[in-house]
Amino acid sequence: MNGAQRAIVKKHITFYNNLSASNKLYFEHRVLKFLENYDFSGREGVKITLKMKILIASTAVMLTFGMRRYLFTAFTKIIIYPKNYFSHITKKRHKGETNPRLGTIVFSWDDFLEGLKIEDNNMNLGLHELTHALYFSFLKYRSFTAVVFLDHFNVLLERLKDRKLQRKIVQSGYLREYGFRNKFEFLSILVEHFFETPEEFKETLPEIYKMVKRMFNFDPLKLSRPAPLPVLSE
Repeated sequence: MNGAQRAIVKKHITFYNNLSASNKLYFEHRVLKFLENYDFSGREGVKITLKMKILIASTAVMLTFGMRRYLFTAFTKIIIYPKNYFSHITKKRHKGETNPRLGTIVFSWDDFLEGLKIEDNNMNLGLHELTHALYFSFLKYRSFTAVVFLDHFNVLLERLKDRKLQRKIVQSGYLREYGFRNKFEFLSILVEHFFETPEEFKETLPEIYKMVKRMFNFDPLKLSRPAPLPVLSE
């Protein structure tokens, strides 16, 4: 990673700044691999910048940091709008969306940046949409990493059938209600909370936190652990 790229990461990605020196090198390697594998394009006058590419790539690497296979293999294109936009597919306005059929991940840049700027409100558009992309990729390409992730997620879904645990989650008021719409949104909401307020998550819902930690093979409360061995991307 060159100086300009590293400066962007250091300025905007707290996750990176909290890593050990060896893990920073690991993070940078993955960011560059991400940039090699995705096409970025702008809509409604957006001109793609180095900052856009680096921040989206960094968010993706943060999400998959504990995984051996870390690219979103069902997707090849990332589209950026200046702000929330009208989707001709859903006929609704969106801040972001994923479309595995077209292989696209879409972001409103204003909302993406807002998710990075406020780091403890459990609302991060980048993490949210990239979690959807990760899940759909794992369904399509069943690597060892995918199997581990999906198996642990299915265990979590089974556990959530327990009415007592359901009441505990609802009564805690910790998770956004939007996550209760379906399992896909629930997963993305869990991830936003997992990365943005991990201490509160662990204290409020320790059993769920432990299960999410297993899914991602990673604990955000222990960022300075030794770096994993480099592996080939998927």
